[in-house]
Amino acid sequence: MCRYAPVGVRICITVRRSEEPMKKIVAFLAVLGLCACASVNKSTVSYQMGKYDQQMYYVVSGEGADKEAASANALANMRASFAQAVPDAADLPQINDIMANAEVDKVWRDKSRKEPKNYFALAIVKRQTAELILQVPANALDARLGALAAQLQGTEDKFAGLRAAFAMKPLIEQRNVVQDLYVFISENRTGYETQRFDEYKKLYNERLAAVKVAVMVRGEEDQVLLSLITDAVNQLGLSVVGAEDSTALLSVEVDAKVDGYGSERLKGLVWAATSAAVSLRDLQAGTTFARFNVYDRAGTGRQADSLRKSMEGVGKKASLEIVKRMTDYLKTK
Repeated sequence: MCRYAPVGVRICITVRRSEEPMKKIVAFLAVLGLCACASVNKSTVSYQMGKYDQQMYYVVSGEGADKEAASANALANMRASFAQAVPDAADLPQINDIMANAEVDKVWRDKSRKEPKNYFALAIVKRQTAELILQVPANALDARLGALAAQLQGTEDKFAGLRAAFAMKPLIEQRNVVQDLYVFISENRTGYETQRFDEYKKLYNERLAAVKVAVMVRGEEDQVLLSLITDAVNQLGLSVVGAEDSTALLSVEVDAKVDGYGSERLKGLVWAATSAAVSLRDLQAGTTFARFNVYDRAGTGRQADSLRKSMEGVGKKASLEIVKRMTDYLKTK
């Protein structure tokens, strides 16, 4: 670069850009890159799993003392993961079909350990393949549910078609298992034909809930027994109403009797024995379709505790018998 001085003297100045700073920057970046690469342990399961599209593939790891053991454990862990996510799916036949389409895609040695040797393996299955496998039983169950739903919709009689409603119950339970597993393994974590299945469940629940049951318990500590029987009838799907409700179609009438006495064998305990006479009636037909008695006793240091425990025992026994006999009766309607 040249410039002229005021007196006409030409002055030339040469400026050189030093290459040293640039070389230092490049070298520094290279060192950083080497450090970054050195800090990544490619032997870890997380690193190797990160290479897969988790939305497309379901990936499960396993480890063992050799390649064969690691591979076998990866596949075993995949099968176990289904049962862990959906316990009721453990015996689902379609799991065998899913596992038949699974494969061990990668096996490697853990280089961070020299002795004893340790290997990792990754088992993978395409989520879309699993979806197609589970759609088969889902469609079959929905077809059977649809046929039963048509029977329910064909009548306004609250009693009519209850046989079909009870036939729907085990199918709905099976379909719930398939649906839960489908959500777990599908690409979008959503159920299969959810709206269709929900309509069947809604119809089933509404038809059972339309059958109202009046529950009446007479005797000491009647609220304990009433609560247990009410819960049992509700779990059956029917609606519990008061004794005065004129819309009730069925009734459960219970007369409980409690006797307290001291134990001759175990001194210091206060025993309470409770018995209950139960009658089940069809209010629409004006008939009694079941009668039975249950009994239980309990001994504690306090009379109130003994009474409560014996009443709870009677309530549990009565509830099981009520649900069984009422279900058998309604299946014939």
